[in-house]
Amino acid sequence: MRTKLTLTLVFFTSCAWLPAESAGPASDKSQRSADLTTLQGCLHTDRSQYVLTEANGTSHALSGAAKQLGRLVRHEVEVAGKPGVRTIDTTSAGGASSVLQYVVFEVKTVKDLAPECKSPAH
Repeated sequence: MRTKLTLTLVFFTSCAWLPAESAGPASDKSQRSADLTTLQGCLHTDRSQYVLTEANGTSHALSGAAKQLGRLVRHEVEVAGKPGVRTIDTTSAGGASSVLQYVVFEVKTVKDLAPECKSPAH
């Protein structure tokens, strides 16, 4: 019970610190694509989650673009997107409300760079 209460408090506290999104749409497509971050590395899966591992060993859980990512597992890829947060409801029946949050990279575009990963680890 104490753990669930702590998780709930952490969740609500972290929500207060999340930056607000601007209400207006981007003026053109080039401006929106300039806001995207690009990552390059080996695409693999871990517990039904797509993961991109960069050459330096940094791994990123990916969200979105599942149709594109599915056919590129074990390929060297480049993804463009932005950081995001995934929230999972962990409330048990009859228990206090609780959630888990973790950082993901929200994929907007995918580019296949090579049919095999450069890193021998994947």
